Amino acid sequence: MPVKLSDNYDLSKHVIILTGATDGIGKEMAKILFGFNPKRLILPARNKEKGNKLLEYLKSFKGHTDNVEIWEMDLADLQSVKTFANKFINEVGELHMLINNAGIETKRQILKTKDNLELQFQNILICKELGRMLQNDHITTYSHHPGVILTNIAHLNTGFSISTFIINTLSRLNGITAEQGATNVLYPEFSLENKETGKYFDEGIEQEPNKIADDQEIAKKLWSVSEQMLKERGMI
Repeated sequence: MPVKLSDNYDLSKHVIILTGATDGIGKEMAKILFGFNPKRLILPARNKEKGNKLLEYLKSFKGHTDNVEIWEMDLADLQSVKTFANKFINEVGELHMLINNAGIETKRQILKTKDNLELQFQNILICKELGRMLQNDHITTYSHHPGVILTNIAHLNTGFSISTFIINTLSRLNGITAEQGATNVLYPEFSLENKETGKYFDEGIEQEPNKIADDQEIAKKLWSVSEQMLKERGMI
């Protein structure tokens, strides 16, 4: 049975950053979070036009977007990410929830950033290692699979692919809506249950990931390599 959110959450004291909010389940997450009246809802966007359209979309529900801010950031450009982070630290300073929703899906090609890094990383491993590092700081981390949803996450795939065709067909036949996918991601965050940091959720329900994604040594190594890459590029 699909998980459901209550309609009485109060986020009036919360500052939230949500990436990937201009489309797909991110757009629906932005709508849900906006409905819970956050103190500040900061939505990074690479495309200014899409950001403005998102504001208009949210405004149609309440008549205003006084607590919503579109900030420029391109996740495929480390300098853009660093500029965003520095601006946030200097101008805001407090953060209660960070939802790294932005993502892409590619089947037959490796996409690189402006810094010649792969766009896709193993987020479950990163999440687990970050949770381990921050476990004494009252900060929790979770990774999510929202479910099978037909969105444009695979729009960068070119040409015909049997695997993409099968996934798209199954999504049309058995997939869930973007709204339910957004709910699946947010449900564990708002649950009152005492959850252990670093956990993995599939469609809002706690699950065990595969053995590789649960390997602490691999997680440490991935974090170390990622950190070294950032140092080499002058980001940290």
